[in-house]
Amino acid sequence: MKINVNHPSFISFLESVTSAIASEIDITSYFILSSEKRLKIQKAVLLILKKSLKTRALVTDMEIKAFIIVLQKKNEESENYEVSAILKDIIVNYDLITASSDKKNLTPIKVKE
Repeated sequence: MKINVNHPSFISFLESVTSAIASEIDITSYFILSSEKRLKIQKAVLLILKKSLKTRALVTDMEIKAFIIVLQKKNEESENYEVSAILKDIIVNYDLITASSDKKNLTPIKVKE
């Protein structure tokens, strides 16, 4: 699937996904959390992403990864470093996160510290 990542409607969609992440999960202390708690946040964010993407189209794992990369870069450009770091960590840990998500029925977790 080819998408113009600079199209205003796509940029608006990226912003709405970022807003959904920020509204459902407290990410302000992400950098000081333990790796276990970071992984929980990553799982929750991935579930939010998949939920947001499901409403728009059917996507494969490769397309989800590509979307995460685009979203990560846009958040970095917007100086939204916490979200950008979470998305970067999701890319690195994608196989681990999706494998554990398949084994358990995970729901978005609000992690506040």
